Amino acid sequence: MRRSLLTAALACVLVTGVASEAAAAGRGPDCNGARELCQRHLDEVVLPGAHNAMSALDLGWRIPNQTLAIPDQLERGIRALLVDTHYGRLQADGTVRTDDDGQVSVGERGLYLCHVLCEIGASPLVPVLRSIRDFIAANRTTVIVIVNEDHVAPGDFAGAVEESGLGDFVYEDDPGPEWPTLRKMIASREQVVVLAERDAGVVPWYHRAYDGVLQETPFSFPAPSLLINPANWPLSCRPNRGGTTGSLFLLNHWSPATPPAVPDPAASAAVNAKNVILGRARECQRLRGRMPTIIAADQVTYGGLFAAAAQLNSLAP
Repeated sequence: MRRSLLTAALACVLVTGVASEAAAAGRGPDCNGARELCQRHLDEVVLPGAHNAMSALDLGWRIPNQTLAIPDQLERGIRALLVDTHYGRLQADGTVRTDDDGQVSVGERGLYLCHVLCEIGASPLVPVLRSIRDFIAANRTTVIVIVNEDHVAPGDFAGAVEESGLGDFVYEDDPGPEWPTLRKMIASREQVVVLAERDAGVVPWYHRAYDGVLQETPFSFPAPSLLINPANWPLSCRPNRGGTTGSLFLLNHWSPATPPAVPDPAASAAVNAKNVILGRARECQRLRGRMPTIIAADQVTYGGLFAAAAQLNSLAP
């Protein structure tokens, strides 16, 4: 009897261990929230994205592109982050002055997430990267893409990534065109793809976005009607940075080009409506020959971005 109990206990331990290992390797219930995505290659998955993800009303930023800060965006289901990095100097009153050109002499110089000017909003880079790392560590079946509009040296940005611990999860292999499956990326702990818009330097896991990795649509739509009206979708799908060669495809989906000083939920919901995103994404797929990999929007808490991405991934009717 004791031997039977011991045998049963050992079996339970083995099964639990195998299940835990399988889950950690991406063979568990899901990848990015769905089991069906595990066997798909990265360029075959649609990722809901946040444009200017760091610019958040919750953080007191002026002219915010988002309502929630990055950790809450990730919890909601955002899987692509478009961010801007700058040099800034912390002032005695707690504000940050932009110092990309090194001409500001007052205050300690550091790395910040800012949108154009740190004076309208700034978050120290390392803590935000650490929050992304913490999310990935707690959600081990998640794959994300970070696109950095870089105004800082590649070595400085790489140092911040390593200091934050996010370097434990960066994707170090060749950036396409043959992407691994989400399952493989998760199993190898290389589930954060990091791209630079301008200069990636020689950092092995940091890649120039528009140098054969990423292609995109235009990103300047001064009136919401340009995105809402189906008649405008073909023009909105024309090639922009990256031409048509990148294996990943970014659908820039926000309007107007400059957000209002206070978020307009109704306008954001109209631009981000599920049927608008579905229609435009499918039109771009028809014209460009590939489904968008990233759909990047402003005010992602309004509208149907997540529902549209799920349907484009064939996970919902």
